[in-house]
Amino acid sequence: MANHARTPYLPQLIRHLRLTVKTKIWLAVTSIVLLFSFFVLFYLPAIQERSLLNNFNKDVQNQANTVALGVKIAMTEQNFQGVQTAMDFVKQDPLLQFVSLLQTDTAWDARHARYRLTRTVFKTYPAGEKINVGAASNDSTVVKRAGFSTPVMSGEILLALSTQEIVQSRRQIRITSLFFSFVVFSIGIGIGFVLAKNISVPVLKLRDAATKVGRGDLTQRVPSNSRDEIGELGTAFNKMVTDLSTTRQALDARSSELLAEKKKSDDLLEGLKKTLADLRETQEQLIRQEKLASIGQLTKGLVDRLLNPLSYVNNFAEISAELLDECQQLLTQPPYAADAHVQTELVPLLALVAGNTSKINDHGASLTRIVRSMDKLLQAKSAQFVEVDINAFVDEQLAAYRKGLDKADRTIPVELVKDANTENVAARIVPAEISTVLFSLLNNALYSVREKSRLTPGFQPQLVVTTAFHAADVQIRIRDNGPGISEVEQGQLFSPFFTTKPTSKGTGLGLFISQDIVKNHKGHITVETQPDVCTTFTISLPTVAYT
Repeated sequence: MANHARTPYLPQLIRHLRLTVKTKIWLAVTSIVLLFSFFVLFYLPAIQERSLLNNFNKDVQNQANTVALGVKIAMTEQNFQGVQTAMDFVKQDPLLQFVSLLQTDTAWDARHARYRLTRTVFKTYPAGEKINVGAASNDSTVVKRAGFSTPVMSGEILLALSTQEIVQSRRQIRITSLFFSFVVFSIGIGIGFVLAKNISVPVLKLRDAATKVGRGDLTQRVPSNSRDEIGELGTAFNKMVTDLSTTRQALDARSSELLAEKKKSDDLLEGLKKTLADLRETQEQLIRQEKLASIGQLTKGLVDRLLNPLSYVNNFAEISAELLDECQQLLTQPPYAADAHVQTELVPLLALVAGNTSKINDHGASLTRIVRSMDKLLQAKSAQFVEVDINAFVDEQLAAYRKGLDKADRTIPVELVKDANTENVAARIVPAEISTVLFSLLNNALYSVREKSRLTPGFQPQLVVTTAFHAADVQIRIRDNGPGISEVEQGQLFSPFFTTKPTSKGTGLGLFISQDIVKNHKGHITVETQPDVCTTFTISLPTVAYT
């Protein structure tokens, strides 16, 4: 079953078997040499041996016939000396083993109904040789019979000759055949080498050269000295490669021209894209400025109109708080101090009013900060960009920031880690605006660690400011080890009026304004936070290479 299952795959195996030209040449030459060697080594010797044996058999038979004829003549004439002379005819043959004169008699049965022929040795040479009257030929002896009949006696001559010469002739024929087979095999091997050299080697060189040409090497050439088809093929191949090389040079020249034209087109397209981007940016800025101008005029009017009433609210709240303090002090003096009704009802009521007045003052102050922040947001952005050393700039701003801190906040360490890789890198900024951004982010970080210190005994607050310089931008990172920011708060962190601080302490416009300033510098702000571990704000500003 297994052999039967593999049989259908045998033709496929043969079909996919790869034979090189050299292998085919050797197979052809070897096949012819083997066939010729088989013919010379086996077939011709067999024919010659058969011919020698046939001729020897005929010769022996002829000698037997000659002796029988001589015996017949001598017996007819009753010349018994002639019988001896006839048998002496073969005595000189060196291959003679024996020659016998057999007498043939008819033996009848008792009823004289059946008979049989009996052969007895009448005379033999050499004398005394025991003769088997039924002897037959074998590899070493050829036995032939020749009958005769005379009135005196009927019989036959039994002649046996040795095949020693035949064996020697066979040996000589085989030696000669082996020699000629070796000569033929050697000639065949020589022819195979010559054919392989004149056919296979040029074909292999042509194949290797074609492979290299296929890989792009058009310097390949093959020798074509012979005047046969292979030489013509090499000449055609060389001409083809030369034509390909010429065509490639033309294509390379044309490609260079096209690349130059494409570079010009790309430069023109890049310029058009840049111009279009500038136009779009200018259009967006004009639209934005127009919208902001419209909204700004309305908001500016609202800010101006709101600040005055807010001042009255805040002032009257402060005055009311002072009046309430005076009333509470009066109620602690006689005669009101002894009045139980005043102490149980009026004093708590005045305390409640004082609390409400304090809240009015706090919310009024918060609203005032919001309105002033809106006024600041609507102020025209400065266009005076200057190139600065970011390390030096941040260092100066941190020194100024530390001076403005309260005595309690100055104990919180603020560390600056500078990036030393500042070679050929600068940033163009509006110093006052970036200073506002830094102060806003530092205030937020300081508030975060201050709150965590208040809630976590033994907490060690830390603020780290790091600068980093890259090929495309410079970065200022402000990291604090505060409580972090939740995912919900991260989504609204840069929204206007969103704040995580109490109403009396935050306006919700600090990060919004900071983001607007950084965008005006064509940069961006990102935040990374881990709950209860740290929060890092990163300001990224585009770089300007020094000239």
